[in-house]
Amino acid sequence: MFYASGGGLNVRFIGIGGISMSALAKLTILKGHTVTGSDLSYSKRVEELNEWGVTAVTGSDPSAVDSADLVVFNAAVPADDPELSRAIELNKRRISRAAFLGEIAAKYPYTVSVAGTHGKTTVTGMLASIFDCYGEAFTAHIGGELPGFGNLVYRGDNLFLTEACEYRRSFLRLNSDIAIVLNVEFDHPDCYRNLSEVYEAFENFTSDLKPGGTALINADSEFYRMRKCAYKNALGFSVTAESDFRAVDISLQKNGCFGFRIKRSGYPNIDIELSVPGYHNVYNALAAAAAALIYKVLPQDIYRGLKRFTGIKGRFEYLMSFGGARIYADYAHHPTEIRAALQTALSLHPKRLIAVFQPHTYTRTAALADKFIYSFCDADAVFVFKEFAARETGGGMTAFELYNEMRNVRDGCFYYGDLLSLGDGLKKFVAPGDVVMLIGAGDVKRLADIL
Repeated sequence: MFYASGGGLNVRFIGIGGISMSALAKLTILKGHTVTGSDLSYSKRVEELNEWGVTAVTGSDPSAVDSADLVVFNAAVPADDPELSRAIELNKRRISRAAFLGEIAAKYPYTVSVAGTHGKTTVTGMLASIFDCYGEAFTAHIGGELPGFGNLVYRGDNLFLTEACEYRRSFLRLNSDIAIVLNVEFDHPDCYRNLSEVYEAFENFTSDLKPGGTALINADSEFYRMRKCAYKNALGFSVTAESDFRAVDISLQKNGCFGFRIKRSGYPNIDIELSVPGYHNVYNALAAAAAALIYKVLPQDIYRGLKRFTGIKGRFEYLMSFGGARIYADYAHHPTEIRAALQTALSLHPKRLIAVFQPHTYTRTAALADKFIYSFCDADAVFVFKEFAARETGGGMTAFELYNEMRNVRDGCFYYGDLLSLGDGLKKFVAPGDVVMLIGAGDVKRLADIL
């Protein structure tokens, strides 16, 4: 319905301020439809959408649903939401964000979907940079802000690049030509009971390919080793294991980022130089390059695209200097991501490292508490900040409870329940030369505004 209509629909987005929803709203505008939307929380994205010609408001306006031809809602919208209830009452066509994304992707001749517990947004951004250099007519739906582009890159309709989120198995709505799996770990305990269920979902994702499609999987991962027998059309990328695409001759460059060579059986090697720090980005860049090679992108465009890529906003993002200390922000909200962010910080600045951590959701904090506690081993001090509950109202473990567990096994651990007191505590603690990492997917980054 969305693409087949040729424009002219009135589309209402409930939860329009979300990173994915706002990108889809922009694309809907570009396709000639009228877009309105609402979000319970004010954000700069809502403000930006108004500049795009979207009528977006903070709060809820059920009467705005009356004129809608289609209502799109995200996973965080409760069943009793006033606008969604109004849409049900009027029998409006309703579609979830995940289904809407799948419907859009299905209209493109070729789709590349990027899945994984970590790195989805970065790899999608890398792919957008590569295909922009290549000159392809592509659309990229990105779960973060790519500097210079934002969360939507529109260059045409030949190719659709999207990150594929496993939350509530939403990525099963995508039917891909290339389905990338970067890594698979236990996350989202509010919709998966154990790692086996997560593995099953990823296996379904990589099995539901278009005819002739390819599953591109991290061959160093436990998921690949345990499930590779299930795939007939799978290719692997790796750093350590033998695979179809392997990173070799990995070296740390003068800019603090890594360079490496891509080794492919029967093809010339390709040299890569990155402009983003962190060893984990070797895997991310290798995955993006491998997907581009499958698409027949020229090696020189892959090199240029990855060299030009400088990161995603909020992923190891330098914010400011305060009292001689350098302040960074990172979206990490899983123990593996936290370790990677802290190790990257130490590789660039081997000084005193201070982590400010805001846990994200009660259920994740409870399910991964032990791993969270030990993910901060590289930090000299940890400031735990009140949790960001997101879609949850209780249950699980609070940030204060995690702090109590953490201080039983390490020194240099502090807790603050509000931003102002956190800012005051940090001001008294930091010294020239320190590196401060603001870690979490919530609003901890606002701390930089009061320092």
